[in-house]
Amino acid sequence: MILSRCLAAARLLAAAGALAAASVVSAQGFPARPIQLINPYPAGGFADNVARVVAQEAAKVLGQSIVVENRPGASGKIGLEAVLGAPRDGYTIGLAVPASLSLFPVTDPKYANLHSRISPVTMAVRGYLALAINPAVVPARNIRDFAEWLKANQGKASYGSAGQGTSYHLWAEAFNLAAGVTPVHVPYKGEAPSITDLIGGQIHFAMVTGAAKPHVDAGKLMVLAVTGAERWTALYPSAPTFRESGFPQVEASGWLGIIAPAEVPAEVIGRLHAAFVQALKAPAVEKALAAQGYSVVGSTPEFLLATARREAQTLGEVIRARGIKLD
Repeated sequence: MILSRCLAAARLLAAAGALAAASVVSAQGFPARPIQLINPYPAGGFADNVARVVAQEAAKVLGQSIVVENRPGASGKIGLEAVLGAPRDGYTIGLAVPASLSLFPVTDPKYANLHSRISPVTMAVRGYLALAINPAVVPARNIRDFAEWLKANQGKASYGSAGQGTSYHLWAEAFNLAAGVTPVHVPYKGEAPSITDLIGGQIHFAMVTGAAKPHVDAGKLMVLAVTGAERWTALYPSAPTFRESGFPQVEASGWLGIIAPAEVPAEVIGRLHAAFVQALKAPAVEKALAAQGYSVVGSTPEFLLATARREAQTLGEVIRARGIKLD
């Protein structure tokens, strides 16, 4: 009996050793076939444009093709689920943005432990949000004066967002909380219609991206502050950050990162990380991304996860403090 138990234990140990060895061999030979990069948003958008530019260059580094597959729907959750449910081998990876890694954990109980269900690879690029006004409607010319104007117009002032529960909405509320104001929220179905109504004077301010630049350049809109840790020199170089304007609580970036499912071997994550960082630093890639107003990051995996956790904590506090209902 004792001998049989010892033999069984030996077999288990041998099997475990074989599995571990196979994992190492698999990681060393990675990638041996094409990689699938899931984009949880539609083709033709910002995320898709970045994904295809970077994936093409990363494929050269890895020596295998990277196939970008669009899986839009449910505000990005369909694509995210496809990544979370994929085999833990690194052959299925995905795009992640603040809406997924920073917002879902505080807006959907299903994703409360999302950060433990992913393997971060890198923060690829970073842009920001900007607070824009219509200078023909609002007399303020800096963010402090604008905060005072909002206080003087409580109950009358309004702001637009790209939708309830979006980063546009919640970071605007972060500013409102810091400024001690309560303008009326007008949610739109996307950023474009909110910009249209801002130009038309139907709302008084909105958080915007580079989509507003043509209107800023034309003088129809004015950017008072940006959410970055540094100025957004690529698009709105004259606008200060919220931090330097006295509102350090309003600091976030519109980043795009690469993730994989949890438990992918560290060696595989390391290979993916090195390939994507090298691709991001390629001059042609940097130039293409800069033309869209975004700067290359190529961060460590830990930086991407730390950023998502910090933003999730801040947004959770904003949601609770403002009593925001997201259902």
